Amino acid sequence: MNLRDLILNIVYDEDYNPITRKELASYMKADKYTKGVIYDEVKKLEKDNKIHISHKKRIMPISDEELSLIGTISLAQGGYGFFISENKDMNDVFISKDNLGDAFDGDKVKIEITKEASKGKNAEGRVIEIIERGKTKIVGTFQESKGFGFVVADSKAIGKDIYIEKKYTKNAKNKDKVIAEIINFPKKGNPEGRIVEIIGHKNDKNVDIYSIVAQHGIPYQFSKDTKKEVLYLDTEVKEEDARAREDFRDLFTVTIDGRDSKDFDDAISIEKNGDTYDLYVHIADVANYVRRGSAIDRDAYDRGNSTYLYNVVIPMLPVELSNGICSLNPNVDRLSISLKMTIDDKGNVIANDFYESVINSDYRLVYDDVNAFLDDGDDEVYHDDYLKEKLSLFDELHKILRQKREDRGAIDFNFRESQIDTTDDGKVLNISVHERGTGNKMIEEFMLVANETVATLFGYMDFPFIYRVHEKPSEEKLDNFKRALNTMGYNIRGSELHPKDFQKILEDVKGEDEESIINLLMLRTMQKAKYSKKRDIHFGLSTEFYTHFTSPIRRYPDLIVHRLLKTYIKNKLNKFNQASLENSLNNSSEHLSMTERRSEDAEREVEDLMKCKYMRRFIGDEFEGNISSITDFGIFVELDNTVEGLFMYKFSDDHFEYIEDSLKAFNTANKKFYSIGDRVKIEVRDVDIYQKNIDFDLLEEDETVSEQ
Repeated sequence: MNLRDLILNIVYDEDYNPITRKELASYMKADKYTKGVIYDEVKKLEKDNKIHISHKKRIMPISDEELSLIGTISLAQGGYGFFISENKDMNDVFISKDNLGDAFDGDKVKIEITKEASKGKNAEGRVIEIIERGKTKIVGTFQESKGFGFVVADSKAIGKDIYIEKKYTKNAKNKDKVIAEIINFPKKGNPEGRIVEIIGHKNDKNVDIYSIVAQHGIPYQFSKDTKKEVLYLDTEVKEEDARAREDFRDLFTVTIDGRDSKDFDDAISIEKNGDTYDLYVHIADVANYVRRGSAIDRDAYDRGNSTYLYNVVIPMLPVELSNGICSLNPNVDRLSISLKMTIDDKGNVIANDFYESVINSDYRLVYDDVNAFLDDGDDEVYHDDYLKEKLSLFDELHKILRQKREDRGAIDFNFRESQIDTTDDGKVLNISVHERGTGNKMIEEFMLVANETVATLFGYMDFPFIYRVHEKPSEEKLDNFKRALNTMGYNIRGSELHPKDFQKILEDVKGEDEESIINLLMLRTMQKAKYSKKRDIHFGLSTEFYTHFTSPIRRYPDLIVHRLLKTYIKNKLNKFNQASLENSLNNSSEHLSMTERRSEDAEREVEDLMKCKYMRRFIGDEFEGNISSITDFGIFVELDNTVEGLFMYKFSDDHFEYIEDSLKAFNTANKKFYSIGDRVKIEVRDVDIYQKNIDFDLLEEDETVSEQ
């Protein structure tokens, strides 16, 4: 049992009488060396809301009720906010501007409930204590004044400008985009801060994107130590390194990626022996070059993953690694971790072997060409008959694996993704639906089976590991999803839904007008996948074991898995202190789940920005789309090009009523009902680049849009 658990066991014992830190250390017979460690752990437990320190300095357990009233403040543009409890079962609590006190966006606070929740309305509360300041760094525009300045935050949720004394301006110019650190939260007046970084002038190339990156706390500059280490990296594979490895250089191998891709971390090979297939998945051996504890490793861990923002990429690793020695470029030797899977004609992996290997990829293929060959039958795309034979064999196995996944109930979403074409300086040329062909699905299938095979290996060994888990949807989200489906004429029976039930729904709506909307609604119903040291199901894939192994260039969890695999290959797992490893994996899982969410939030915000840039040219134009959501304040409509906008009732001359039970909107003037999935015509009313909002006007037609 570790120190943390030991302290919690003492504090939560039914016979516990509250004691001070000093008394706890005495009770635990701590010497002068371990006393400080106990004090530090108590401090951490308080920060994590596992215990509470009373005004008499006594260590107190926290009740479930107390825990529910501790959480985070999320401010809205209007100056009010919502309290998000650390108890995930508790609904958000509305906090008026007057009841916020001096709480800031992202602050960890304690509240009291001033008004209980009623039908359709959140409970209301008041901030009574600020436990910990959240966002101390703010991204905004510097406004210069005589002898001082202000930073106007990009986020309109932050209602106060940050006052900057002249000595703290870092010579920022007027209208520079900056990062300001708040150094004082006075009871009255504006927060006070200092400028810690100048991103660039607001009109500089891609400053709008880098501002979003900074706002989400994503590191986008490598440290000086990392830049030094990069200078000493190998640029080609040494023969002595290759000699100690399994040599797959003569094995026919290809990579398949997007046309604009520059980092290739996976390659594939295949051979058929009677009714079985030998599938090789080769993954760049990043762990060979990124040593644990190095500056490159520390920067990679801080980023957690690469962040892709159309014309801007924030890589997890320096390009000398990601696009250079680690990238499985064609016709050059590269070090890899190779997984050989023998798969039968039912899609079962009946044998597997792992190797530290050296490969030499024969071709760098792109999805568009592979799709033209496999989907369109274009025989002129490639002139190498052996390549064509291998591609057909890959396709044959891909279909077997796909069928196996479908048979066990894996959910295969088919929602429309955005294809946003941009120039290097961020101009948006076009937005359309991203097409996924057989080539894309084939690589996806091979990576899925590789990830599952690795996770199964460690799962059955019961060795500390980092898993990718996806829990069942919550009952509340399931109920909302069922209600939405009912409004579109799809009835689901049973209180509990399994992956196969979701798969059946997707099969039923295939080819229907509402297919994309239902796929999107189903995706929103799902829990967020995360990393965990605890093995659990992956609901969406309907599998017991899953991890991430195939992308160590752009995901740090994969790098952790590679390090464990390399130790397994060398038969040295017994060298690990399992308790220490388990603790490390727990911390890494939490951190890397956070960095993934952080990147996804930034990617979503940049996508919204790009869509606003594009739609600004169409103000006043008419489009058709489908209703994607209906709320008490308006109707969201997704256009055929994947752009979503909002029609707000308050901008209409007609009066609309929201019917919550059936998730419909009713126009009282012309007696029309609107349901999720309905086809409607809109006019682009306005585009707000800064708030990243697109407003629509709903154009009424003579016929009834949908029946109640």
